Amino acid sequence: MIRFKDNLIKIFSFVSIFIVISTIFLIFSFIFYNGVSGINLKFLTENPKGMPLGVEGGINNAIIGSFLLMILSMFFSTLLGICFAIYNKIFCKSKIVKTFLSFLIQCISSIPSIIIGLFVYGFFIVTLNIPKSLFTASIALSFMVFPFVELNVEKLIEEFDKTCIRDSYSLGIDKIYMCRKLILPIISNKILSISILAGSYAIGATAPLLLTGVVFMAKPSGLLKPIMALPFHLHMLLSQSVATEKAYATAMVLIGVLIVLNLLSEIIMRNIGGKIVEYIRNKKS
Repeated sequence: MIRFKDNLIKIFSFVSIFIVISTIFLIFSFIFYNGVSGINLKFLTENPKGMPLGVEGGINNAIIGSFLLMILSMFFSTLLGICFAIYNKIFCKSKIVKTFLSFLIQCISSIPSIIIGLFVYGFFIVTLNIPKSLFTASIALSFMVFPFVELNVEKLIEEFDKTCIRDSYSLGIDKIYMCRKLILPIISNKILSISILAGSYAIGATAPLLLTGVVFMAKPSGLLKPIMALPFHLHMLLSQSVATEKAYATAMVLIGVLIVLNLLSEIIMRNIGGKIVEYIRNKKS
């Protein structure tokens, strides 16, 4: 009976893996089949043209805009997430406050992204009178990915060697100094990896951008100016139903960017570059 259950679990595991891999393969192959013919140098370096807009030209400004949004959202969310996690794990001693903060993070992580976009629109754009722009759109994306960064940084701090922290307390080292000189330098690579993953999550979001500063045609010209983005551009191309080939090509570019970002995050997390350099040095010596 026990062996039968073990075999059943193995069969279920293999079937689950097969379904997941098959689904991913079908999605990628479908987009590749429909979009590969539309990708060329002209498509990547020109801007949308034609009537309706987007049936000709390319996605150059959308690529630039997406990377600008990603970088700003990574900066804001990582800065806020590190500060929040350090306070919650190092400085906060009240269990009630810790429970409340953890509950708050869980609530933020469960808010639909379109609601976050609505909040940014209502507070920053309407109340504070900040124009729809790269800044407001990146703020919306930062709020969306902030829980992901904060929870993962908390996990890194929890997994940090407790002996080092106890020794620091025994030596009378200030908590702020300990965080700056001990904890953050050691986990900095993993924080960067988490930040890149958060950026890859942000770069593919569409809903928060609808209300906060992304348009179908704009040139990156400043922090307080509207901007283009790949997911919004894809949304508009499909909604017009006149440039489906370019929509699939845009989706393929977006997937390619996401794959590169995830690979980069994994390389940094596992310090693969450092291991390769060390291996080459050892081989030479």
